[in-house]
Formats: sequence, C-alpha cells, structure tokens
Amino acid sequence: MNTFFEKATPVWLKGLSTEKTVTMGLYTKLSGEKCVLRVATSGFYRVFLNGEFVAHGPARCAKGFFRVDEIEIPLKNGQNHLSIEVVNYYINSFASQMQEGFIEAEVSVDSHIVAATGVEGFKAFRLDERVRRVQRYSYQRPAAESYRLTPDVHNWRVGGQSSNAVPFEVEELSEKSLLPRGISPFEVSRIGFENKMSDGEFIVGVKPEKYCKDRSLYGVGDCFKSELGGWKEDELEWHLSDDVQEWQTTRLTPDISKYSGETALKKGQFEILSLPFEQTGFIAAEIECKQSGTLYFTVDETLRPSGDVDPLSMQCTNIVRLDMTEGSYCFSTAEPFGFKYMRISAVEGEFTVKNPHIIELCCCEPITAEYRTADPVLQKVFKAAVNTFKQNAVDIFMDCPTRERAGWLCDSFFTARTELALTGDNRIERNFLENYNLPKSFEFLPEGMIPMCYPADAINGQFIPNWAMWFILQLEDHYQRTGDKDFVLGFKDRVYGLLKYFEQFENADGLLEKLENWVFVEWSKANDFVQDINFPSNMIYCKVLRAVGNVFGDEAALKKAEKLAEVIRKRSFNGEFFTDNEVYRDGRPVSSGERSETCQYYAFFTEIATPETYPELWQRLLTDFGPDRGEKGLWPEIWPSNSFVGNYLRLDLLRRYGLFEQLLKECVGYFEYMADRTGTLWENTYDKASCNHGFASYAAVFLLEAEKHFNK
Repeated sequence: MNTFFEKATPVWLKGLSTEKTVTMGLYTKLSGEKCVLRVATSGFYRVFLNGEFVAHGPARCAKGFFRVDEIEIPLKNGQNHLSIEVVNYYINSFASQMQEGFIEAEVSVDSHIVAATGVEGFKAFRLDERVRRVQRYSYQRPAAESYRLTPDVHNWRVGGQSSNAVPFEVEELSEKSLLPRGISPFEVSRIGFENKMSDGEFIVGVKPEKYCKDRSLYGVGDCFKSELGGWKEDELEWHLSDDVQEWQTTRLTPDISKYSGETALKKGQFEILSLPFEQTGFIAAEIECKQSGTLYFTVDETLRPSGDVDPLSMQCTNIVRLDMTEGSYCFSTAEPFGFKYMRISAVEGEFTVKNPHIIELCCCEPITAEYRTADPVLQKVFKAAVNTFKQNAVDIFMDCPTRERAGWLCDSFFTARTELALTGDNRIERNFLENYNLPKSFEFLPEGMIPMCYPADAINGQFIPNWAMWFILQLEDHYQRTGDKDFVLGFKDRVYGLLKYFEQFENADGLLEKLENWVFVEWSKANDFVQDINFPSNMIYCKVLRAVGNVFGDEAALKKAEKLAEVIRKRSFNGEFFTDNEVYRDGRPVSSGERSETCQYYAFFTEIATPETYPELWQRLLTDFGPDRGEKGLWPEIWPSNSFVGNYLRLDLLRRYGLFEQLLKECVGYFEYMADRTGTLWENTYDKASCNHGFASYAAVFLLEAEKHFNK
C-alpha cells in the first residue's frame, strides 16, 4: 500500500519509458503559504521555483525500490511557478540503474493537494533541448551533456511557451515499491570561481594523428546482454571527445588574478577559471549570446603541464557543448561535475558569460566535528578530508564524484567511520547497507554474490569477491559503532549466502584458492599476485569468519577462523615478511616469493599478526616504511603500497596501537601535497586517477582521534 502519496500515481511520457536519455518536464502554478513537494523517480530530477533551481534528487535505492523525497518549498506572495525536470537514461551504469522511466509527484499547499501526477494539476512536456545521441560520460556513467538552446528554452518553467518543450501525453504505470529518503534533503549552495588562471586563442578542425578513444566509446553494445549500453559511435549526433581533440591552442597566456565574474569571448577565444578547491555540483551561468554560435564548458581536477584543461582525463567526457542562438540564457547542467578548473571556449559566435558558478551537490548531514589544532598544515589536511567526505557522501557513499559516482564496497567501510566522526551519526551508511539487503538476488552475478558497487548495474557480470568480504566486515563495524544489532541481524541470509559462495573455493587446508572474476587487493604491484592462493584475500576471509562468529554467535565460524589463521601464518610468513601468494607448479602450491608492503598491513589489520607476536616485523614496518620510504631507499625488493588500501591500513594500524605522534607526521607526508593541489584527497599517491575519493576522507578520523588523545 502506498503511504507516501495521497493522490499521485507513477507516470511517464507515453511510449517513452524504455527510450534512452529522455527528459520530462512537469509544470504547475500555485499560490499560498506552506508548500510541500513529494517526489519519487527512477531518474534524476531538478526542481525550479519561479525559474530558480531549488532542489535535486532522489536518494538512490536498490533496483525496483525508490526513495521518496519530501521537500518544503518557500513560496513568495501571489502566483508561483513550480517545475520539475527529470531525466531517465535507461542505460546501464555504475552511477544509476537501468530502469523504466517514471515519476510520481504531488504538491500540497496549505495541506491541500493541488497537483498530482496521473490525477490533476500538472502539465507534462517532453524536453528536447538536450541532445540525446551523445556518448557516455564514462564507462561508469551513462551520458555526457550537450544542448541546442533558444532564448525561450526555459519559458515553460514559468508558464510560458518554449519551442523545446513539447506538450506530451503521459501514461500511468504500475505501483512502485517506495521507501523514505532516510537522510537530510538537498540544500542549494552556490560557489563562484575564485581566480582567472589564463586566457588564450585556438583554432578548430585540426585532426590529430590518432584520436584518443576509450572503452566508453568502442565498448558500447547491447545492455540487455550485460554489455555497455548507450549510443554506439556511429550513432552519435555530436562526437564531443573527437571535437575537443581537433582544437589546437595557438596562445595560452597565464594571467592569475581574482576573477571578475564575467568572461567575454569571440570565436576562437577561451578563458580558464579556477574554484577555491575541487568542488562538485551543477555547472551554471548566465549567458548572453551576442552572435549565434557554439560555447563549450570543459573541466578537470588538475591542469596539464601546459596550463590547459584536459577534459578527457580519467577517460571521462568532461565536456558540455551549448549551441545557442542570439539571446539571454540562465543555464545549468542536469548532472553534477567534479573539478577545480574550467575552460570556457567559443568555437563560433560571440558570448558574455556572467556569474559562472556551481550549484554544490554534497552531503547535507551537518558536519558537527571541530578540529582545533593550531598546526596550519594539519588543519589544511583536515579541511581536505572534510571536503572529500562531503562530495562523496550525498545519498550513498561514493568512490568519487566524477568518473563513477558509484557506491563501492571496501571504500564504504572507511567512509562510514568518517561519517560517524564528522556528523555523529550513520544515516547515510544505513541507506547504503539497506540497499544491499532489499533485492532477493542480483542479476548477472553468481548465486550468493553481491555487487562490488551498488545501486549499479553489473556490467559484463563483473564483481570483486574481496569487496563482498569487506561488506561483512562493515556490517560488524556498523554494529560496533551504532549498537543496532537488530538491523545487522536482518542481513543474516545475505551474509550466509556469501559464505556459501566462498566455501566452493576452499581447499583442503581451508584456504581460498583460484577466486573468480576481479580479485582485487590494491592498486599496486600487490594485485599481480592474486592467484592461485592469495594471502591478503585469505587474511580478510579469516577476519570475515571472526566477524560472522561475533555478530551471529557462530562458534563454528570462530573455530574455522582460528584454524585458517594458523595456516596463513605457517604458509605466508618466511621469517622476515609475509609473502603474497602461492602458485601451483606440478600440481602443488609453492610460494611465489613475492612480498608486498601491502601484504604486511593486511596481516596486522586482520590480526593474523600483532606487534606482540611479530615484534621484529612490526618494528621494521614502523621505522623503515611509510611516506618517506623512497627517500630512505630501504627494502627495494618489497613492492610499495599505494593509497588504497595499503597506506590507509598502515595509518589505521598506527591509530589502533596509539602511535599518534607518528600518525600525525605520516598524515602530513601522505596528504599535504594533495591538499595543496586540489583541496581534496586522492585515489592514488599520484594524480593520474581521481583526485577526490571517498575512502580518503578517513584521514579526518586519524586527525580527530589524535587530537582527542593529546587533549586527554
């Protein structure tokens, strides 16, 4: 029974519920004092009041389930115009799920329903200004953004006529499974550009020797067969990535100065702007098109060595193309972008861009933690950690707000701890975990297995068995943090389904061997040693068995864990270090002899080893490894760790064992340069991947616990 809506029923544009990248508009006119909008959708929506952006949603949920937003909208005296734009992609991705388009919405004013989908009060439109046949934004996200705009494009939002807004019949759809939002609603915050970095000139149509094309272009196929969905390259109306590769910069003049808030460009001119630090949100601006033409916004987290913006870094299409006729526009993107630098380029025509900014999309749970250190470097790192958390904890825990916007396990283990430290609660985590428990099963995955990231479509049936183990560890951790045992016990079937899956890979000694699919330990050389018997994977499995024993009172799991721990110690430790793996030779498993720094941290994190049981190794790790290891030149034969997860496991061990002076010193070594460059913390120790990654916000926990320790 639907208890969220009094009158509304789910609807979509007739005949278009399974079409790709369809945008629908709803409009109603209203007056009164207290206005409340309730809305649920399979897509992503934006709400405008009197033409101004006021809300965005929804909070993502498991496939076949939808969270309902309830939004209080302040009305002005007299007549008001309320409009909703919602895009449904019907394309598989990591950021959203491929589901038939629908929206269910109703508006109450002074406790009376004045508009409800499927019943009364809303006018429906098909919105055609967004070009549908464009490439995916990335392998992980469904669609880039491009538009054909005329000055009347948004008149429909305030009750007028728009050439791009086509009145359209809707059809009622089946009743949906609805849930409450569970977290605080979206709040509008606008952030302007701080500096002008440079200006320059360019020409177009210069074909490169070879075009850069990634799997989001050449990998598109039939998403009903668990392939990458979208528009194939020969179906594209505009080919954004090819377009920008045909630009040749003829002049780039550095001119770092405070940005005036206005950019005037003619054909072949560009300007590069910077935000105070990397931010995530909807690109917005007031644009005066003085001569019809084409304007581009291209963005990135960092600048090329030349000082230019690379919109194709990380294999993303960080490109927004606007084809405009003469007139005035108030533009904002339909999707959020994460970046620090933006290049505004005029390919044709003449433009004045006023007040370019982003409408911030970040965590709306209040940040209550205060970090009071007088050390400016530590304050800078803490601020970067908070920025990173806020941008990756909007409705679920995400890996990054750019390339994927995906809810990855393992990352979430660390971000959940950060949420509690910064907000005093775990409301976002509860949503995140609940999403994993709602479906009966997961399409394209083996029985018992769960997705590596969710809500998402399992493209090509890919999964990470290790991340499923981290899911169980997070459940135990959630119980220890919140005391909500009833919630965690509700996952018993899901947990034991995973254990049953893993049992088929246990050998006679209880070790997991020859795990399937994407076995993942870390973004480092350590991931070259994941077969045939990988010890970091088995160390985590041992910790999982302990967690099951502790949470569910399973004595057999506890005994199995201790037996496995002894096998790992005997087979992995060579007298100096834990070795990473064994491989089969002539039908017998033998040690590869490979040793990674990360394997050592897995051993101590899972308590296969402790400082008391392996004191020499522990002391060696403390003194010979860490952020300055390269300068010391020690142990070159031990493969170094990367940020995720090795360096974070190391720092967490320092926290666990109370080595707070060393912890603070190493936080500076690992994070200061990141905070300096982007004001966020990165996926790797280098900037060739995401420079804003959710797990990295765990640095805030290290700093807060160190402060608490020193203030005792």
